[in-house]
Amino acid sequence: MLLFSSWSCILFSALFAVSVALIPRPTYRISSRQQTPPQEVNIEIKYLDANTISYNGYSISNCGNVHDKPPEIHALLAFLHRMKPQLERVIKDSQQGTRSLHGYSAFFKSDRNIRKVAAAYQQMVDASPIIVSAERAKVIGKRTPQPLFRCLKEGDPNTTKIMDGCKSGAQYGFAGNNPILITPGTELIYVCPVFFELTQFPPPKRACPTLGSDGQFKPGEMSLLTFGFSYIVYALALMYDRGMYDLLDNRQELRDMQYAVELNSRVSMLNAASYGFYAGGLNSPQPCLWW
Repeated sequence: MLLFSSWSCILFSALFAVSVALIPRPTYRISSRQQTPPQEVNIEIKYLDANTISYNGYSISNCGNVHDKPPEIHALLAFLHRMKPQLERVIKDSQQGTRSLHGYSAFFKSDRNIRKVAAAYQQMVDASPIIVSAERAKVIGKRTPQPLFRCLKEGDPNTTKIMDGCKSGAQYGFAGNNPILITPGTELIYVCPVFFELTQFPPPKRACPTLGSDGQFKPGEMSLLTFGFSYIVYALALMYDRGMYDLLDNRQELRDMQYAVELNSRVSMLNAASYGFYAGGLNSPQPCLWW
């Protein structure tokens, strides 16, 4: 678990190979090379201030002036455009409960959890407001802001301390850099530079996670949590349910898939990684994660 004193941060990752062309505001045209055939769509954005825009309920800040066409803001817009229908697929699959062939039984165990699981993902689809700490509310003037992606850049004197957190992820296999950081009790999702170098969504029909001869996942298996989409889901699960932090405070954070599948029905609902694993496994071949 990656935590930093008052700037408690947790790592995440993502990339979306996209190009976005600016056309008369507030509309953008997005072209995705990951879709076959490539698709171009117009999306409408809201301008919140000179440095902040909003799309699909999520805000994006400090990622460059949109008129200069910086790649960061276009990549995040494309990510958010694709994230919503992907989450809707997850919700639809979760409604099958233990009949799902994509890992519901592995990570959530019981049909009694269907409604709560679907509701957790629905918050992400809706970009529901985040309940922030009283201290954060004093700073921003509200208790329930929308989730906000904020880009971090080398050399920015205002974010030097947070940028240090971007550079401490080697132990998790990210070549010394964390792609995303969050701060508990805030609406902030800090986007580190390496975010834009990583794979964003699981490819179609991706390989199943590795099982050993004993029928268990290999030690440290977390391949379903190495894509931007599944890590953002993981981050949002933590941000929307403060109770999940109680689990992190009292025991090891369960980013290991074998630990996650061994949780009982009640505790699995409090393990943020379980939401990321399940979302990341949706593109695995059937019956890859059927338990």
